[in-house]
Amino acid sequence: MRAGKISAGLAGILFLCCTAAFCAAADESLPPGDEFIEIQERVTNASSKKALKRQEKEAKRQAEKAKKEAEAALKKEEKTKQKETEKSKKINVAELVSNEGIFQSKTVENQVGDIRLLLKGNVGSFQIYTVNKEAMSQPLLAGYDEFTSSFFSLRAGKKEYKLSNNIGIVIGTRKTDVGAQMVYVVPKLARVLVRFECIKSGENGNADILKVNAVVRNRSKRTEVFALKNVLDTFLGEQKGPHFSTADDIAVNSEMQYRKFDRMKWICSANSKASMQILLHGADITPPEVVSLGNKDLLALPSWIPQVVRSRTFDSVLSYNNSAVCINWEEKRLAPEEEFSCTYYIAMASNGETPAGEEFIAALEKRLKAEQSSSAEKENAVKDSITFIDTDSISLSQQDFGAYASEKIVSDVPEVVSGQTEATAGSGEFVPFDIETIGAEKLNYQYIQSLIDRINSLEGDDQNLDRNELLRLNAELDAILEKLRQM
Repeated sequence: MRAGKISAGLAGILFLCCTAAFCAAADESLPPGDEFIEIQERVTNASSKKALKRQEKEAKRQAEKAKKEAEAALKKEEKTKQKETEKSKKINVAELVSNEGIFQSKTVENQVGDIRLLLKGNVGSFQIYTVNKEAMSQPLLAGYDEFTSSFFSLRAGKKEYKLSNNIGIVIGTRKTDVGAQMVYVVPKLARVLVRFECIKSGENGNADILKVNAVVRNRSKRTEVFALKNVLDTFLGEQKGPHFSTADDIAVNSEMQYRKFDRMKWICSANSKASMQILLHGADITPPEVVSLGNKDLLALPSWIPQVVRSRTFDSVLSYNNSAVCINWEEKRLAPEEEFSCTYYIAMASNGETPAGEEFIAALEKRLKAEQSSSAEKENAVKDSITFIDTDSISLSQQDFGAYASEKIVSDVPEVVSGQTEATAGSGEFVPFDIETIGAEKLNYQYIQSLIDRINSLEGDDQNLDRNELLRLNAELDAILEKLRQM
């Protein structure tokens, strides 16, 4: 026991001696104060330099990364622009209409005379402007919401299709020499082609009449009942009034509905800057079934014929004093690929002037009646002159030819000199045509009727009249009739 205690004490003494020796050795290895501080500064500087190098390296890496990202973004932007350029170069064909051309889903604008048209193929909307003497364009329809408050609507069976881009309808536009056109295609059901044609109201001046012709074609595989309507969101008379006027009423400031148009004839919306006269009666205008004047929100409701309350103001919950016109045409039953058309006119003027709509319709009616009379006389003369036996031969008798051989008709046939006839156009121009060149294939009703139709078509197109062709066709017709008279 005692020996154990002595050993533990010796061990403690030995530990203390070793500790003292180690501390003494450590004290001897430490440098003096200044040297120690210098060593510390060197270590600190070395650490700072390493940290700085790391920072520089990181900054360089970040800069290279940013450069690569910028280059990648630039390449992506260039690629996107290239795709957009290539896309813009491609023709986005919405529809190809025979005898008309290619329609594209784009916005087209055209000015003809004093009329400017803006058609938005991506939306299906349109705007009409009248251009005044200062070359300033005055809109005739409301311009908010990309003009979508003015629209066409198609009914097939009992379902109505508002013709816009909201329900998958394919829309296209094209510019023409006389205006512009827009086509709406309801897939596997129907196509509506709307032609806007600018016309002069008289021989002098610029185009100031817009002809609107809408053609509905059944594109389905079954017979279907179709109907068409057109809503025009007018605004010219909303500020100072009256909202509208007609041939029968000098001021209309509340809802109205018309089913007869021989007295009202037209609807006019006007202010001091511009006026538009919607012509609904006479000439080749398609008589509407119903025409309604009401608040634009009421006319946009899904009710085919608007529920108008006579003398109610042009107000609604959504809009105040906001009037519009709705034109409904009668429904038509169409077999597959059959079509019907609706036509009306808009006369326009600016700077407080009165549109020349009534004068234009009166002159057009006179010209159409004259053309119909002339065409009927020629057709009757041909029918009375020809008796058909079969498709290869023709047999004529004096009795069959009697109507044509009357003094009045024979006097209209040009005199035959050396087997030739001369056609005149009332201006001293002559085109000889040799009767001997008329073969049996031309001595039939179908050929003569096609010749008459072509002549009428040329005579009715004042702007694109080919006078030489008209004279030649008349000479050929006269030669055929003369040969028939001689048989």
